[in-house]
Formats: sequence, C-alpha cells, structure tokens
Amino acid sequence: MRILVVEDEPANLKVLTFFLRDQGYEVEGARDGVEALEVLDKSRFDLVLSDIRMPRMDGVTLVANLLSRVPVMPVFLMTADSFYTNNAVAQSGVPCISKPFSLVQLLLQMQNVLATRSHTSGSVQ
Repeated sequence: MRILVVEDEPANLKVLTFFLRDQGYEVEGARDGVEALEVLDKSRFDLVLSDIRMPRMDGVTLVANLLSRVPVMPVFLMTADSFYTNNAVAQSGVPCISKPFSLVQLLLQMQNVLATRSHTSGSVQ
C-alpha cells in the first residue's frame, strides 16, 4: 500500500513518514500541492494524506485537482484550522482530521477511509 503524505512543516512530514513506514506502508512525501501533483504524475498511490494550509497550492485545491483526474482516489486531509473542517472540507465529503491528533487516531481513520473506498478506488499515476 503506497501513501503520499503532503505536509509543508518538515518536522510533521518526517514524523508522519516514519510512523507510516513503521506501520508497513510505502510512503513518499511532498511539501505542498504543486509538488504533490508532480509526484502523482510519476508514481501510483493508494491514498493521499494532505495538510490543508500550505504554500503554493493548498490541500483543498490539491483535492480538487486530484479528484478531477481520479474521482475515486482515497484522500484524507489534516488541518489545525477549524474553518476548513466546519465548512469547505465538510461539504466536499473528504474525510478530515483536526490537528493535533494522535498517530494511532490518524492510522485508524486512514484505515477506515481505505476500507470504505477500496472497492471503488484505483491507484493514481
């Protein structure tokens, strides 16, 4: 299972990447939405885990771009900004976890996203 983690804070990206690798996932990182789309053009992933507030391209714009390419791609968002969880993201139906969160909580919610979408999703390249 391959996961793309999109996070602009280097420490958070490192922690998430190491944690998910320890859980047996293949993980690649990107620092913002623009870099994520470049990575997605070259590789296949089973899930995109993205922060929302990032420079150059935020997570909401990334999700719109990604889902226009692969409408059933499993995407999971993270944010410390309650505006997004209460408004734009909630209306889109894309699952979102509020920061701060425990890594175990994140893992359980990601696994739920993968389980509920696995019958309809495909990897994106």
